[in-house]
Amino acid sequence: MTNEAYKILIVDDEELNLKMLSRFLSCDQYTLYTAANGKEALELARSISPDLVLLDVMMPELDGAETCRILKNTADTSQIPVIMLTAHPDKDAKLRCLRAGANDFLAKPVDTVELQLRVSNLLDFKRHAETRKWNTLLEQSKATLEAKNRELEAALHEIERAQAQIVQQEKMASIGQIAAGVAHEINNPVGYIMSNLGSLQKYFSRLTGFIEIQSGMITDKELQGQLAAQRKSNKLDLIIADTANLITESIDGAERIKKIVQDLKGFSRSDDNAKNPADIIAGIESTLNIIWNELKYKVKLNKEYGAIPLTRCNIGQLNQVFMNLIVNAGHAIELQGEITIRIRHEGGNIFVSIADTGSGIDPDKLEKIFEPFFTTKEIGKGTGLGLSIANDIVRKHNGDITVASEKGKGTEFTVRLPVIE
Repeated sequence: MTNEAYKILIVDDEELNLKMLSRFLSCDQYTLYTAANGKEALELARSISPDLVLLDVMMPELDGAETCRILKNTADTSQIPVIMLTAHPDKDAKLRCLRAGANDFLAKPVDTVELQLRVSNLLDFKRHAETRKWNTLLEQSKATLEAKNRELEAALHEIERAQAQIVQQEKMASIGQIAAGVAHEINNPVGYIMSNLGSLQKYFSRLTGFIEIQSGMITDKELQGQLAAQRKSNKLDLIIADTANLITESIDGAERIKKIVQDLKGFSRSDDNAKNPADIIAGIESTLNIIWNELKYKVKLNKEYGAIPLTRCNIGQLNQVFMNLIVNAGHAIELQGEITIRIRHEGGNIFVSIADTGSGIDPDKLEKIFEPFFTTKEIGKGTGLGLSIANDIVRKHNGDITVASEKGKGTEFTVRLPVIE
């Protein structure tokens, strides 16, 4: 090995990531340089001729893939190995980076040992390749890498799907635990408020009754006139009526909070595998109560509920399914529209249909919507896991989800669940 330290250029628009990666690679064998964007990276690469570049994919203006392409198409920097880093390692991103000439790919958050090994391996490979006609070996390695990537993609697909779903489910479980704790903490003060408002309502009723009796007992005409004038100037009649309304509205508001807290506690139960007799309609109503604020300004909600029996299920998991479908229906409506929820019992099955008047789904995308990581939403607005997880939950209940959609007219998802007594 040469005594001269390898020069490594780290490119990321997040300062925290630059510091973290620099710390991971800090040693006597490497001299580290950093750049905060693609343009700065290109200038620095031309001036220092680094032995390797760690390049973030998602950056403003000039992203990682384009920066990599320019590096590979420039004579002075074309032979520099590039490792791409991204927090969203989807297939399209990988292929785009590989087409740009990337030599390797790492998903964030980066494992320290894996990063060090990949960097070390690429630097060793570069050193050996330079001594044995680098261009020839590079082409052979690129072809081999592409072939290996194609082989690995099929094997990694199921692993990525399983890992992503586990992460998402653990995230939901964590959110559920937090929500349950918050609901518990809110429940006690809400109880105090409702109790105090109830007492205040009784006390106020007694006070107003006592005041009226006192007023009626005054027989002196002059005092009656003074009392009436004072009552009028202080707007006591208005205050009495308004106070009664304020107390009633406050009690209604506290009841609303109590109902939301109860629904939140039910939704956030962590009994992942428990299946008990449950009311599907009650589950949907509690879900609507939690998410209604996201829908109420643009959605007219229609409910067509038929009589259905209880069924043995994990209502918490099914509520997650219904929440995903209803929220997706809301997202499909841009300005104003309708969501219709139909529930019926037929042939030993419960059918839950959620239809919207939104933008609809392209026919060529319909067959892919339950695939992991596939999403029709804009980048950054969807993980592509919601429908996949929902489909898995329904299948675990021995049911299925079907979808019908017409572009520009809307979409309807139908969940079938067998009745289990």
